[in-house]
Amino acid sequence: MELAATLLLILCYGLAAYLAWSDGTPIYLITLVAGHISSLVSPLWRVLYGINYDLNLTVVQTLLGQSTPLPVLIGAGWYYPLPALVVYYLYVTRWWFPTAITGVITYLALLLYYLLIESFGLRANIWAYSALRLPPGFSAPLLAGIMSALVAYGLLYVVLLNHRSTWPSMLLVILPAPLLLSLLVHGLLGAPLWIALLLDGQPWVVLAGLFSTLLLLVWAGQIITSGIRRLGA
Repeated sequence: MELAATLLLILCYGLAAYLAWSDGTPIYLITLVAGHISSLVSPLWRVLYGINYDLNLTVVQTLLGQSTPLPVLIGAGWYYPLPALVVYYLYVTRWWFPTAITGVITYLALLLYYLLIESFGLRANIWAYSALRLPPGFSAPLLAGIMSALVAYGLLYVVLLNHRSTWPSMLLVILPAPLLLSLLVHGLLGAPLWIALLLDGQPWVVLAGLFSTLLLLVWAGQIITSGIRRLGA
């Protein structure tokens, strides 16, 4: 799997370099590099969403002592950026237009894309969610797909908003964008859920946290869709 992720990353960088040369913009390369930066917070999400929780010093040390695995760092280069850049390329070639309807359709396509990745990763035993205790009827891969799709959707909006900017502005805005979006989605919007899990709440508390998180994710998606709609106005 690491070899496949590496080969895909090399292919992405090759295409990004070609498009940077042909289109005269570094936005493809900058966005790929930004993807690597987003992996810096992956140890935090593994702890908050992936282990049994206990408020003690051992858990704190586990949280602070984990590093980003090399396969995660490699895969992060294309995980969020690739679908966002595909849609952006369709935009610049006039195969995609920023409207509210196309925005919603795009998010649903992103969700399907990440659900397929989740399914493949689970079947290949690349990752597991055995410690994530969600209410019956709602799976951890579905939640992960919803969150990942929202991060990529937000990244698409950032790329669309800044594709005519100067190179320094692109570096300043796009490089930290996936990292900040991941912090927003998994950290802030997901807080009602992971706090309920962190406190080892009763099933109804976890259910309330999950419901609150889903409402916040829908709200954030609506904000991004409104921003995309304004770009096409």
